Order: sequence, then C-alpha cells, then structure tokens
Amino acid sequence: MIKFKDVSKVFQLKDSQLKAVNDVNLTIDDGDIFGIIGYSGAGKSTLVRMLNGLETPTTGSVEINGHDIAKLHGRELRDQQKQIGMIFQHFNLLWSRSIIDNVMLPLELAHVAKAERVEKAKKLIDLVGLKGRENDYPSELSGGQKQRVGIARALANDPKILISDEATSALDPQTTDEILDLLIKINKELGISIVLITHEMHAIRKVAKHVAVMQDGAVVEEGSVSDIFNHPKQAITKRFVSEDDAHDSNDTMMALDELVNRYPNGSIIKLTFSGDRSQSPVVSQVAKQRPNLEINIIEGSLHPTQNGTLGVLVIQLLGDENEQKLAMKDFAELKVETEVLNRG
Repeated sequence: MIKFKDVSKVFQLKDSQLKAVNDVNLTIDDGDIFGIIGYSGAGKSTLVRMLNGLETPTTGSVEINGHDIAKLHGRELRDQQKQIGMIFQHFNLLWSRSIIDNVMLPLELAHVAKAERVEKAKKLIDLVGLKGRENDYPSELSGGQKQRVGIARALANDPKILISDEATSALDPQTTDEILDLLIKINKELGISIVLITHEMHAIRKVAKHVAVMQDGAVVEEGSVSDIFNHPKQAITKRFVSEDDAHDSNDTMMALDELVNRYPNGSIIKLTFSGDRSQSPVVSQVAKQRPNLEINIIEGSLHPTQNGTLGVLVIQLLGDENEQKLAMKDFAELKVETEVLNRG
C-alpha cells in the first residue's frame, strides 16, 4: 500500500519559493491502477518523484508498505527503488544496445548472472509482444515498440509498483490503446500496482480504477473512475471529462441546435448508464410504458473502464409535458441518470 500523508514540496528559487506539491493525501491499494491527472505544472510528476525517492518531501511522508521513503538511505533506499519500475514518455533507451541488452541493463547493474538475465529478458520481451526482435536496435523500432522495450526494462527487477509517467503522450491513438491494453495485461497477470501519470482523460478512463485530479500542486478531486466521469465536481475535472466526451463535439452541438429549432416543444435528455445498466434496453422499456410519448435517439456511446462500462445516450422526448416528466421518473427508477440539455 502507498500512502501520501500531508505531503508538500517547496523548491527554493533565487528570490522566491515554488510550492510544487501542496498538502496531498492519497492512498493507493496494492494491485490498483491509480491515475493521477493534471495539466503541465500541476505537480503530478514531482509527486511521483517523491514516491521513488528522487525527491524528498518538504513536509509530510510518503510510505510504501509502512516504510517512509524519505527516511531510507544508502542500500535500504536502493533496495526500495528496485521495487519501483519506471516508464518514460520518451523511452530513454540506449541506442547503441540491442533490445535484449536494453532490457538486461537493470539486471546487469544488480549483478545478476548472465545466463539468468538473458533468460529473464527473453521472457519479458515475449510478455510485451516483441518475441523475435531481441537482437534489433531501437532505431529499427516504431514508437510503440520502443515503449514496449521500456516497459520490459521497467519490469526487469520484478517491481511491486510500476510508474507510467506520460508514457503514451508521444504515441498515436491506436498505439496508445495498444500500450494501455498491455498495462492492463501486466496488472492482471503480475498483480503489479500501476501509478499512471497523464494529462489524457482517455488513458484514465480506459486503464485506471481510481483517479486523483491535480491542479496547482493540490489534489482537487479523487474517486473511482466511474464516479469522476459521472459526477465531476470541480471545474478542471469537468473540463477533462468534456475533452473525452464525444457529445461535446461541434457536430453534435449543431445537431442538437437543429432539433431544438425543429421541435421547440421537445426536451433533449442526456442519459448516463454505468455497470449492467449500460447493457439493458431501458429506452424501449420506457417507450412501452409511455406509448403516447415519442422518443428519438440522437447519439450514443459505450466506454469500457476498469470499474465497468460507462454508457451515454442523448435522446429527444416529444409529447405531452406531463408524459415527459413521467418518463424522466421512469429512467430514474431504472437507475439511469438523466440530465436535461434543453427543455422546449
């Protein structure tokens, strides 16, 4: 278990002080995939550098399984750092070394016997999907393949924690999804806790089970991914969610405006489903209960998350106003969240 307790980090500048992290309290359970999201300068990378002992807190403590990282020194600190693997945005591979030599580097530094490190590196290369490329060099690989090498190298010392610091930021969308799928696989097969540092809400939605939102060095919102997506409270969280939400696109908003103009007496409703509800025919159930009400489906989407499926459906209700209100109650009874985007 990882615990950040009242953690702050202040950097002393020439004529001033910079508070990069401000009174953070977080708990990350073993085996969790925990996302920390924020824009550049939010303090997320500084927070993680205190987790692997590269920075020490100005105040507070960072504990891993009861051990305060800031109080460890010498061999104790190095042993603890071996338990934490790191994946970087720009891969940080050695270009003069082959793939297998890059993966073996941490094992060489740990003075593992050559035969053992070769065998282990081959298994890790196979795990990340690069079997047969062991003797290639980084210059021969795509960006996604280089990141796979980086992941294999991060796993070399059998870490208990894997930190992904903007690991998909330099990749195209398809490759990003492939790397995120690999992280999910590693979490499930190896039971490693993953701390995902990113500014991309798509990565959080796809991979993380829990998320903390950082702004100006502080955690402004925290919870399960489904709760954060369904009920964002802070303005910055709403901004992240809206960036990932296809329903905020210009094309969709233009379609909504057109419908409002054509049917001024109708209501535009956003339905949000989670878990099993996303697979249930709730619209047809309400339509059967309200035969005098016309229900038009405008747009819908399903997003798989580690907490279950999130579904969003935008519909239009046409008919008697009282029937529309009763339909809204019907959706609520079916445990579907409703939001009126426009009421005619």
